[in-house]
Amino acid sequence: MGQLRLIGEGNQAGSDRQVTGLTPNSRVQSVEALSDSSALVRYVSAGADTDRSYLAVVDVATASVVEKREVGVSAYDTDTALSGDRWVWVDAPTSAHAKLMYATRDGSGSTSAVEAADLGNSVRPHIGVLGNWVTYAAPGGAAATEASPRFALSAVNLVDKSTVKLLDHASSTVPTADGALLVRGGTVAHGEGVYRIVLGADGKPTATLIASTGEPTVLTLHTEATPPAVDLDKNNGQALLRWVLSRTNAKGSVTVRHVGTGRSVRYDFAQAATYEGKGSVDFRWDGMLPNAEGMKEFAPSGDYAWDFTASPLNGIGPDVAQTGTFKVTRTTGLHDYTNNSTPDLLSRDTAGVLWRDDSAKVASAPQPYSTGRVKVGGGWQVYNQLEAVGNIAGSPAGDLVARDKAGVLWLYRGNGNGNFAGRTKIGGGWQIYNNITGGSDFNGDRKSDLLATDAAGDVWFYKGTGSTSAPFAPRKKIGRGWGIYNQLTATGNITGTSAGDLVARDKAGVLWLYEGRGDGTYAPRTRIGGGWGVFTHLVGIGDADRDGRADLYAVGTSGAKFYAGTGDKAVPFKPAAPGNLLWDSARVNSVF
Repeated sequence: MGQLRLIGEGNQAGSDRQVTGLTPNSRVQSVEALSDSSALVRYVSAGADTDRSYLAVVDVATASVVEKREVGVSAYDTDTALSGDRWVWVDAPTSAHAKLMYATRDGSGSTSAVEAADLGNSVRPHIGVLGNWVTYAAPGGAAATEASPRFALSAVNLVDKSTVKLLDHASSTVPTADGALLVRGGTVAHGEGVYRIVLGADGKPTATLIASTGEPTVLTLHTEATPPAVDLDKNNGQALLRWVLSRTNAKGSVTVRHVGTGRSVRYDFAQAATYEGKGSVDFRWDGMLPNAEGMKEFAPSGDYAWDFTASPLNGIGPDVAQTGTFKVTRTTGLHDYTNNSTPDLLSRDTAGVLWRDDSAKVASAPQPYSTGRVKVGGGWQVYNQLEAVGNIAGSPAGDLVARDKAGVLWLYRGNGNGNFAGRTKIGGGWQIYNNITGGSDFNGDRKSDLLATDAAGDVWFYKGTGSTSAPFAPRKKIGRGWGIYNQLTATGNITGTSAGDLVARDKAGVLWLYEGRGDGTYAPRTRIGGGWGVFTHLVGIGDADRDGRADLYAVGTSGAKFYAGTGDKAVPFKPAAPGNLLWDSARVNSVF
């Protein structure tokens, strides 16, 4: 403490001189070369009662102070500048309030100090002198996470107090030998780089970019990495959507919207993450969308749009807004009426209203659960049998058939949005059947077929055609003696073969498995077990637990059970688990 030394280089190598004229007990805060022959020094002298701060001009030739003046003590090291006739410095007695000050040089160091600009809570602002103008800016604007007008490089005229904005932000200022200023900073119009500040023809400072870094000052969307197609049957049903910004200090949101239904999910980010020197916004979409009740459902396949918005946290430049599209693909599942691969359970209440429970199964849930009971529509009391039959009409969603009291069978084609198109007449004479079931591919042609048993106990096979106008080929008798069963349920493939299977419950409550051979016929029955008479409805719901195997849902007036498929012919279902889709059948008269 108390010494400032000049160390020679070049032809002055070996020179080491102490600067004289500083106040005793001084601590140097900053030294700035003014020219080859002089330097500006700011230092603090520790007194007995208080510290005192000074500016001093040092003559290099004599290593001595030739001019000095006292300035206010600052809470931290602050910037200084000198013109031919003025001292300029930053006065910051506290870290919360800084001021730009100047005073006339008359050799005495006692002229009055004048405030040129209020710098607020700017931390270590940098300044420069250009004639009667002083430039100033709070550094750190490029990476700031809060907006401030003081990030801009401004100039104030010390004569008339007029001001000019030169750059949107600046980080450093150095004078040149010819009296100009070189500033590292940026503008929204021209980007990042080194700007030269000179006085224009009108006497006001102007800024010209002389060396660009190639980086924008304005926040920009550098790249977006949303794939054109997302397969939500992969990666645990998740998708990584990424947008890369020019920098990290930005906040905003991402909205992903299903075009067909308008349902959307939004992701808000407070700041972008660092990614390869830029700012990355990663939306790890879980592949789900909220429904009308606010519960999350698996997102349907189809066209999606995304909206990306980002605002610069430093307040420099406009917001970023961009939109794009992508497609979601999913495998259409049995009993899927919402085109989202998860099975739906349909039920009709005693008033004739049809309801849909879409299922969901996530890692945190032990069993599939309902995402909410949705009303499909009324008037369904005109039918005495309703059956989910899978996709029989060529659309991507499941269909259903309904038989009226006159024995006419009608086709309701699924539209993929959880509802159905207007009905199409299949044909009459279906009153002869006491059990109708569909949804399995019994003959291995990848089309859903239909089975029906008549009062004589004969079982008839209706091959699916894929046609809306004639969805089934003429019937074919494939067995007899099925009058012992009071419920038939097509389950899809539950035994691991290539064909659909069937379960049948006899009047004693014993459930039997008929394994499909793939030609429209079945292998001899296999006993699954007894006690199934407590259920009013057995539904081959498809793969509700998303393990790749078809499952069975059983509903009775005293509760519901979920039977997960095993793929094993000997034991086709796991032990019963609580059913969380439709709790019981007391309030409904049909479940399918």
